[in-house]
Amino acid sequence: MKRLLAAVAAVAAFSAHAETLTVAATPVPHAEILEFVKPALAKEGVELKVKVFTDYVQPNVQVAEKRLDANFFQHQPYLDEFNKAKGTHLVSVGGVHLEPLGAYSNKFKQLEELPSGATVVIPNDATNGGRALLLLAK
Repeated sequence: MKRLLAAVAAVAAFSAHAETLTVAATPVPHAEILEFVKPALAKEGVELKVKVFTDYVQPNVQVAEKRLDANFFQHQPYLDEFNKAKGTHLVSVGGVHLEPLGAYSNKFKQLEELPSGATVVIPNDATNGGRALLLLAK
């Protein structure tokens, strides 16, 4: 709940001079969270418009090109990598929650059951690949 209130406060502060704020978000849970906070922002005089994207590139592109005011979907390492790869200069105005990351197998019930030298698959992007390695290290 604290993170949700922080998100509302960050959006409200960002939009202090705007009557309408258009924010890009991935469908679940980010767009759902924004829809949930819409009434609170309306009480502050801010009309929130949520534009849903099903990829992780276009929200940043749209903000960089000033087609949208902000986006809500990524953690800082992803934003840093995006800026480096695309030559953009987007900045964070507040943190977001981290999505859960899990390990799945049809054969093993716990990571401890993996034999030495087992092959595992991790995400192929640097930010989530790093998160997966941290999970495996525990």
